[in-house]
Amino acid sequence: MAEETEIPPKVKSDVEKIDEQSSAKAIEKVDKNILINKQNLVGKRLLRLLPFQIFILVADADGKTDTKEVAQFRDFLNQREKNCSNPYTRRMFHATVVNYSALTNRYLGGHIVKDLKIVQKAMAYMQMIVSQTIMSEICKDLKELAVAIAEASGGFLGMTSPISEEEGVVINNLDQIFEQAIALADGDDIISEEHLDF
Repeated sequence: MAEETEIPPKVKSDVEKIDEQSSAKAIEKVDKNILINKQNLVGKRLLRLLPFQIFILVADADGKTDTKEVAQFRDFLNQREKNCSNPYTRRMFHATVVNYSALTNRYLGGHIVKDLKIVQKAMAYMQMIVSQTIMSEICKDLKELAVAIAEASGGFLGMTSPISEEEGVVINNLDQIFEQAIALADGDDIISEEHLDF
C-alpha cells in the first residue's frame, strides 16, 4: 500500500491576507454607514416631531389642552421668521406647520404620545451635528415656544402667574434637557443644507 502523505495547509500569501483585511474593513465601513443612515432617518423624524411634542407636553401638562394654547402654538409656528434665531428651528417649525393635521390626527389616534424621552432623543441627535452656539439658539427658540404655549391661557387678570404649576414643571424638565444638550453639543458651527433636509 502506498503511504499517505499529509498535504500541508495552504499558506496564505500576503496579498490574500491584505485582500481579506480590506474586505473586512469595507464591510465594517458599509455597516457603519448603514447605521449612520438609520440614525439620520430616525433623528430627522424626531426633529420634525419636536415642536409638536413640546406643544403636547406643555399644553396637556394640566390634563387639558384649550383652544388658546392651540391658537398660540399655531401662531408661534406661523411667525417662525420672527420667532426663530436660526435655520434649524425655522425648518422644524416649518415641518410642523406642513404636517400639523397629520400630527394632530396621529396624536388623537394614540400614535404619538407625550414623552420627554422624545425631546431627549431629538436633542441628542442635534448635539451630534451642531455646535454649542447653534444649540443654544435652538434651545432658546424651543423654550420660547414652550413658555408662549404655557402663558396662552394662564393667569387671572394679571394677578396670578400665567404659567400653571404643572406647566412650570414641564418647562423646568425641558430646561434640563436643553442645558445638557448645549453642554454636550460637539458638531459644526457651519449650517449644513444636508442637516436641514428633514
